[in-house]
Amino acid sequence: MKTLRLVTLLLPVAMICFALSTAKAVGAQAGTDKLPDAPGKPVVVKVCTNCHDSSLMTDAPRTIDGWVDVMYLMKDFGATLTEAESKTVLDYLVTNLALVELNKAEGAHLQLVFGVDETVAKEVVAYRDKQGGFKTIDDLKKAPGLDAAKIDALKERLLFK
Repeated sequence: MKTLRLVTLLLPVAMICFALSTAKAVGAQAGTDKLPDAPGKPVVVKVCTNCHDSSLMTDAPRTIDGWVDVMYLMKDFGATLTEAESKTVLDYLVTNLALVELNKAEGAHLQLVFGVDETVAKEVVAYRDKQGGFKTIDDLKKAPGLDAAKIDALKERLLFK
């Protein structure tokens, strides 16, 4: 597990170093079309693609925790953004790109991913905890307040660990 966490942290660093070294030559804005059109995208494009192509975000799947780690790394590498921009970027990444570890996801993240309100997210977490976790997509579909079609649309991003 420690090895996986280390790889999760170091791989983005290596990719970022490569991207930063080639961004000027390739044109940093070239890959903005790979990002899903969704609220927050203009801020993500403004803040993130100054230094690297969007493929760094779209081609390397990460969990929510992985994106949180990347946000810290970006700040360590000198990314300058306001708290509001940071929240917008992270919310965009969680909502549109993150792999969701359903059995440990916080209610706030479930809200973003499934587009539900705080009450429904809390009910989903309570249901999950009462059931001993979600093992399959069908288990998740039994959770109160979640839309089966939305679950099916997100199935490639859902992890049942």
